[in-house]
Amino acid sequence: MWELQEKIKETINQYLEDSGAVKVDAEEIGLDHRAGSVFVSTEEGWIAAEAGNVRTLEYYGGFEYVDDKLSIDEITFYSSDSSRVANAIEYYNNNQGE
Repeated sequence: MWELQEKIKETINQYLEDSGAVKVDAEEIGLDHRAGSVFVSTEEGWIAAEAGNVRTLEYYGGFEYVDDKLSIDEITFYSSDSSRVANAIEYYNNNQGE
């Protein structure tokens, strides 16, 4: 059982790396700083939060209304199919050079 859990963690970490995900503060995607930090993958079109940060992202970042989400182990992925997520990714893309 522990082997499976470790394999899942390794797979998720590899996926984060392969997708070009970058860990940023919520302010960098246009959200309240209290929303914490997130992973952003502009290539794959999602924002992800670690388990300890999901609640604050949903409350302070408005992600509680995002229906297109998937939780795997300790990470919750929010799809850009939701306008809230798409807008945050667009904000990030438009402000990367600043």
